[in-house]
This record gives sequence, C-alpha cells and structure tokens, in this order.
Amino acid sequence: MRLKKTAAIALSAAMVLGLTACGGGNTSGGSGDSQNSGNTGGGATTAAAGAETTVASKGDEAGGGDEAVTLNFYAWSDEEGIFTKLADAYMANHPNVTIKCQFIPSNDYMTKLLTAFSGGGDIDCFGVSSPPSLAQVQAKGSVMALDDMIAANGTDTSGYEGTLESIAIDGKTYALPYKTSSWVVYYNKDIFDAAGVPYPEGDWTWEEYYDIAGKLTSGEGANKIYGSLNFQPTSLWWRVPANSKGATNPVNDDELHDWMEAAQFCKSLSDAGYQPPYEDMASESGADYTGNFLQGKYGMYFTGDWGVEMLNTSIANGDGDVKYDIAPLPHWEGEEAATPGAPGLLMVAQNAKNPEVAFDFISYCAGAEGADLLLDNDYFPAWQSEETIATYTEGKTAPEHIEYIVNQKIISQVPCDEYYNSVTNIIKEEVSLYLIGEQDIETTEANSKKRMQDEVLNAQ
Repeated sequence: MRLKKTAAIALSAAMVLGLTACGGGNTSGGSGDSQNSGNTGGGATTAAAGAETTVASKGDEAGGGDEAVTLNFYAWSDEEGIFTKLADAYMANHPNVTIKCQFIPSNDYMTKLLTAFSGGGDIDCFGVSSPPSLAQVQAKGSVMALDDMIAANGTDTSGYEGTLESIAIDGKTYALPYKTSSWVVYYNKDIFDAAGVPYPEGDWTWEEYYDIAGKLTSGEGANKIYGSLNFQPTSLWWRVPANSKGATNPVNDDELHDWMEAAQFCKSLSDAGYQPPYEDMASESGADYTGNFLQGKYGMYFTGDWGVEMLNTSIANGDGDVKYDIAPLPHWEGEEAATPGAPGLLMVAQNAKNPEVAFDFISYCAGAEGADLLLDNDYFPAWQSEETIATYTEGKTAPEHIEYIVNQKIISQVPCDEYYNSVTNIIKEEVSLYLIGEQDIETTEANSKKRMQDEVLNAQ
C-alpha cells in the first residue's frame, strides 16, 4: 500500500591587496553551511583545503555611473561559483564598478570574518550562511542597518518579506536573503524496488521512515544494504527530526530535550542495523554523503535541496549511476508536516567605504534579477514568486518529484541568536559521545545544559 500522497576573509588589510584577476573558476557541488551541517548551495566552486581564494573582475561597458568604485566583497568558498557569476552579471551593467571577491574556506569563514572586522579589514559587503552568523556580526557592531537605504531606494522586498521579518534584530533589518533551503529525503529507487517497498510519496512520518529503513536493510558484511545513511557524529545532521517540529534553539530546555530525542532516534537506526554504526562514520569519510549514497548501498537519507545539484553533477561526471528521487521530509506522528530551512544572507559592513553601491549590489543579488541567475545554477532563491517556483521545477527530469522542495511548509531551522553557533558546538561534542556509545543520553543532556550555561551564557 502506497504511503498517503499529498499534493572573509583577510587576517590583515594586506591580504585584501593581494587579489588577482577573476578567471571564473571550475564549478562543483557545494558542501554548504559548515555552521549547521545543513548545506546551502549548489553549483559552487570549492577552494583547496586551507587556501583562501580571491578573484577580481570588472564589468563590460554597459551602462552604470561615471565615478569608478571598487567594492570588496567576502564570502565562503562553497559559494565562489555563484558569487563570481553574480558579480560579473552586476558589473556588466555597471562598468564603473569593480567587485573584488575574496573567498575563504568554509570551515574557517566566520572566525576569519570576525578577525578581519576586529582588525579593521577593508570590507564593503559580505555574506553569511545563516541567521546566527548575522546575529554574531551585528552584536559586534560590524554590520549596517539597511532600513533607511531600503526606504530611500524604494527597494522591492516583496519576494522575501517573510524572511526579512524572521531575521530582524530589535525591529531593524541588517541583511537581505539571497537563497533559502528545504530538507527532503533522497532515496535509491532500485533498492526500494528490490525490497518490494513502495516509494515514499507525499505525507509520511519519522516512525514510517524507521520502519521502511528496516524493510530496505538486507545482507551482511561488504554486501550489506543499509536502509538509511547517516553522517559523521560530529555534524548536526541528527538534529533535523527535531527541527521538523520547530525545535531550533537548544538554549531553551524543551527544545534541547527535543534535540536529545532526535539524537536517540538517529542512534536507534544504527543500533538496529538499519544504518552504519556512528563510530564507523566518525572520520571525514562520513562527510561524503553524496559519494556514499552513490555507492548504491543505501536506501535513503535526508539532506537539503543542495543535494540535487550535488547528485546530478556527480552522476553526470560518471561518479555513480544511482536512480534516485526525493520525498518530503517526514514529520512526527501528530505533528504538522514541515521542513526546516535557513536563508543565506548578504550585508553591508558598518565601515564600508562605498555603502550605497554595496547595498545596490546585494539588492541585485537578493532580488528578482539575482533570483533568475540563482535558478540557472540550481539554487533555490529566497525571492519567491510563481515565476521563480515554476522556473525551479519545470523541465527537471532528476529528481522526478522536484516539486517537493518548494511545496513543503518551510520553517526556520536556526534562530537569529548570536550564541547559537557557540552552544551548538558544545552540543555537537556531547552528542557525538552519545552517538558512538561513550555516554548515555541523560548524561549528554545534562552536560550540554551545564556547559551551555558555564561556557557561553554565563560567560557573556
């Protein structure tokens, strides 16, 4: 019986001066949001590990003002491909503007961004991967309020008005969203067919996900087929079942408890043999979920919409030949179906030398024109309209049910809270010990709560 179906960063100013001419770069699947283990982009260019990538380019003679302006723009390396294209497109219509982009490896991005600001780095505008990072830079006085410029320029924000409201700080707007995300389940159709299990189309629950994972699991040793695929325990992958019910900020006791229950659920899949043991996924090899899935030995896993581009690119490159599709993210029995999502954000630095031009550039990236370019590169733009949704879904043959990405109710995955990244780093450490069997869940919750208070909240 089928399931119920419904519907930057410089460490000194000298580093900025070392920018080189833009050469475009090779594109590959992005690894996304390193802060939240929820990747946030496709069509990205990935810099070599530990290396900072800088590009600079100038637009063609096609309109714009007369006064020469140089913008220094910072972002993380996963987004190099798309921001290079956005900068080139903007400069093509503003020949007086040169945008120098500096891309920093994702795992170091926020640390180096904050260091650059504290050292007086020359930054006009920049991006961050999620609302907590916005809260961090705003708390340090490094980002400019945009409300006056939005009003003075008559900036159209109708396409992402709801997102703006969710990221406001003390009633002010400090960022414009350029993309958003949506989590879904990816599944191997051949494994479902071999097990005689119907595809999970439409409304389904986490309880059903568990049962189906069991039905898909077969074999032993090197020939074992796992019904579910997990990520390394040091990620935040395991929290997504809690996010799906709106538990996003573990500073709150009730939501922390929901996170612990989500960790128990994910560990139970491994304990039952339905997905690999977490201790086997503890190395960086556990981060390559796309490569693991393309081995053809895993029935399903959950990740964000960026997985479409990553899988399609890998398959096109001959890195695997898995027949896959997607399903909506499950929900808990009795809970409303919803999927977590987090916007990528663009800001103007408080000490920007060219704030008006910087604002015009980020407005372009976040608006309808930028959305078209994002769509062309398999990104899900924050700018929402019937046209963007139609463009995103129409003409796609893989996955067949691409519409599930945009047809779900999307709720915020992360709060606009400056302490979020710090507290989640603590929780990652504690939960990873639980997932590999070194402490029980009660100790994990108690340690997490105490360390959050002692090391973060009481230390402010």
